[in-house]
Amino acid sequence: MFGQDSARPRAARYGMTLAFATLAFATNALADSGGAAAATGKRAGVAAGVMLLALVIYALWLLAAPLMRARDRGPLKALALLAGLIALKAPLLLVTHGFATDIGTFEAWALRLAAAGPARLYAPHYFLDYPPGYLYALWAAGAAARAFGVVGGPWLKALIETPPLIGDWLLAFAVFLFVRRSNRPLSAWAAMLLVALNPAMLFDSVVWGQTDAPLALAMFLGVAMMLDGEFEIGWGLAGLAVLIKPQGLMLLPVLGVWTLLKLDARRWWRAALGLIAVIAVGAAPFQIGHRWDWLPRLYLSGAAYYHETSVNAFNLMALLGGIRRPDSTSFLGVSCFAIGMGLLVPLYLYAGWLLWRAPDRRNLLFACFIALFGCFMLAPRMHERYLYAALVFAAPLALEEPALLAIFGLLTLSCALNLTYALHVLRTVVFMRPRDAVAMLAAAANLGVFAIVIGYDAARYRRARGILAAPADAQVAAGESAAPAVAGGAEQWLRARLDRFKRAVALRPPAADFLAPLPWRARDTLTLLALLAGAGALRFWRLRHPRELVFDEVHFVGQARHYLRNERFLDPHPPLAKLLIALGIMLFGDHSWAWRLGTATLGTALVGITYLLARRMFKSRLAATLSASFVMLDGFFIVDSRIAVIDIVYITFAALAYLFLFRLMQNTDPRDRLRTLVCMGVSLGLCLGSKLYVQGVVFLFAGGFALFAVMRPDGPGAAPPGAAPDDRRVRMARGLGAALILGSLGGIFYLACFLPHYALGWWGGISDLFHYYKDVMWYENSVSTATHPYASPWWSWPLMLRPVAYWQNFPAHGDVSTIWGAGNPVLWWGVIPAITIALIRTIERPDLTRTFLVIGYCAFLAMWIPIGRILFLYHYLPSVYFGYLALGGAMMDCWRGDAEWWETIAFMFALFAPIVIGLGHIASGMHPAFLPARLRPLCGVPIWIALAAGWALTVRNPKACGRLTCVAFLGCAAAASVYFMPVWLGTPISRAGYYARMWFQGPGLRNWI
Repeated sequence: MFGQDSARPRAARYGMTLAFATLAFATNALADSGGAAAATGKRAGVAAGVMLLALVIYALWLLAAPLMRARDRGPLKALALLAGLIALKAPLLLVTHGFATDIGTFEAWALRLAAAGPARLYAPHYFLDYPPGYLYALWAAGAAARAFGVVGGPWLKALIETPPLIGDWLLAFAVFLFVRRSNRPLSAWAAMLLVALNPAMLFDSVVWGQTDAPLALAMFLGVAMMLDGEFEIGWGLAGLAVLIKPQGLMLLPVLGVWTLLKLDARRWWRAALGLIAVIAVGAAPFQIGHRWDWLPRLYLSGAAYYHETSVNAFNLMALLGGIRRPDSTSFLGVSCFAIGMGLLVPLYLYAGWLLWRAPDRRNLLFACFIALFGCFMLAPRMHERYLYAALVFAAPLALEEPALLAIFGLLTLSCALNLTYALHVLRTVVFMRPRDAVAMLAAAANLGVFAIVIGYDAARYRRARGILAAPADAQVAAGESAAPAVAGGAEQWLRARLDRFKRAVALRPPAADFLAPLPWRARDTLTLLALLAGAGALRFWRLRHPRELVFDEVHFVGQARHYLRNERFLDPHPPLAKLLIALGIMLFGDHSWAWRLGTATLGTALVGITYLLARRMFKSRLAATLSASFVMLDGFFIVDSRIAVIDIVYITFAALAYLFLFRLMQNTDPRDRLRTLVCMGVSLGLCLGSKLYVQGVVFLFAGGFALFAVMRPDGPGAAPPGAAPDDRRVRMARGLGAALILGSLGGIFYLACFLPHYALGWWGGISDLFHYYKDVMWYENSVSTATHPYASPWWSWPLMLRPVAYWQNFPAHGDVSTIWGAGNPVLWWGVIPAITIALIRTIERPDLTRTFLVIGYCAFLAMWIPIGRILFLYHYLPSVYFGYLALGGAMMDCWRGDAEWWETIAFMFALFAPIVIGLGHIASGMHPAFLPARLRPLCGVPIWIALAAGWALTVRNPKACGRLTCVAFLGCAAAASVYFMPVWLGTPISRAGYYARMWFQGPGLRNWI
């Protein structure tokens, strides 16, 4: 580690001098103001703000000083990278909307501060529930707005959200410095990026514009200073955190225990003076004209204002009392407030015991993390954002202990979901329902993660005690040490991952197991025929029903008729899918089943293609059968194959291109690979001609992997075996040739889709194609502000919150019919752990197949983020397709016993929602007589507990545990497919049966009806 230098004692004295000088200055400023009513406090406020900023900069300098003296250029490189990232983030402030109420409040405070000064801000009957710390940042933003003449609009919003963005930037830099000083340069970069690119933190700072980044910065710097022995500076920063938000109080008990254990009693008063001085200086300009106890009264009134169980936080209080219920709500006769505050006592006792048993750097960070995470989970009156600071303290630990890296990832997803879902609800319906299903599910998952964290630390402590208790010679014999080098191990682990990744992407011949062919057997033929027969039965049965136009058929069938009638029209999507519909009408007449004949055929073919693709990917008939069955039995793939829409067309041609891609990568015969490359180019061209937006990503994604394949030493045209390997120039030439083949063939077949426009006399030259693109841009701009009741944001798609009702027949009495555009919930929600497992396995053991699946899933989801027009759940289908391939591979691992314990428990948790929420809703809607009314919502709980108990009993036997998980998951998926089949096929069912299948029922986004 970069050593402590002799300047450290001097730094402490300088810090104390600064604290005394600041306190004297603030007292003098208050005396000068004389308490006059006309005093604004601006002079004292500017001085206090500069001193608080100087305290933060001084702490950063103390962190960076050892690195600078060692001539380490890492901090400068980190600053350069962070500068690039902030340049990318800053424009987002102008295009995001945030929560209008919070943004408007911050704007009002900032402008009032800039105009009237701090002494007049806390006026009677003026709403202001924030303490003074963050108001200095708002004051600077308001002053900048006045200087530039900005009084409203996106530029004022951007100025108001700039302090959180700067806090986010400084926080990432502080984490980098903190980890870098432990002689872990690679870990420092990784930890910095975990903070700088964290989606939850980005959403909090850039979209919402909240105060959590500055708060977490003060907290983290305070802890870092105490680890350096700078307790006076550390306690001053802790005081700044308390001054920014009351949540800064959460960390004080942990820091108090650390101080008692580490600091000489003669310096306790100096540490306390650092805390008091900073709070006094920060509050002084706002204190003018107010009572002496004004600040404590402000904190108490702010706490009383949110006297609720959970202020949109997905935690234990939400489970016990519901969201935004009075915290006086009782559970088992005890108020939720009493339960929550009572649970904080063992939480802080546990954190104190952590430090007492081993007062080291790791345990201080972990105690801070567990205190912040525990307060979020257990305490009442928690907001959705209060998990932010816990993530900051988990980031350095995540790079030291792989288990904590997984926990960090889970909490990041949970925090991002909490923030995005709460903001969406606040924009639409003010408050979410007390027992919102998404909130309850996420709260239960968070509680499970909290239990895992406690259990993990307890197990780690037991292992450490066992190692320390063993004789020294036994430790040596076992290859263990009494003090394992966790940090060095983490750095070694990161370097190994990086080296493995470099080897994976190097242009080397693929591994033998990837190239080894899986022989085609008679059972492959039988399985493929059975899958095609099942898919055909589900897609062609009663294809004419309903006989009327369904949803977007009104557009696409109408456009097919325009082709047949030679009537010009404008549609932003390329013509292939509509030509397919027109072909059916031309051959068999203008009937409903003729409209849908082409999509049903391609939807059936997609199942067979999926079998062949997964068989090549995983070299497993089981994985291939499962992946194809998931596509065959999923509701959205069934529905989109049974109506004349265009999504199944481009997905099928894209899947065909992926099949040729893997054939290209696994075939060692140069001539056959060239033929495969040609077929792939044709498939990509047909995909390009099917739909707007998505096909471009398909072309770039599949084409990129194809170039990667042919530029390997064994690519088409490579030197024969035994000859000298091709040099880089030859491989580059091969890559250029492949790019020309794919580009030219893709372009030719894409343009061929427009030939009817020329044949019908609509277009006369190449310029008409460019006019078409111009018209498409005009059309997309014209619908950018359109709305639709079934629209849903991209981030909600993995949770399947807002399906699409394609068609409904609801008579006044009797049975009802519907075509419900939604997936199988068991399979749909199972994609989340499947892709997560594929991602983690890719990091641990880079694998071309899983890398392909992870990149594909993320690319087809991320592409919709910048698109401003309304979006629908069916836009997620390309990502779901990759998810079902990954799910087939994961179930294969479970059946073989190759799945790790955390992978099996992830799928058990994925069953929680369909079993508990689904069965509870079904029982509540169907009113079974044998079940009391009060037990119906909970009827699924015993089933899930039984499955969890079975998992616990078999977890020590990986094969038995994996097979139990596989059977349970597939059984639930099959049952769900049978249960939802009537609403996918449009067959009549009872009204009660329909509502029993609508597990989520509004208002707002979470609505299946």
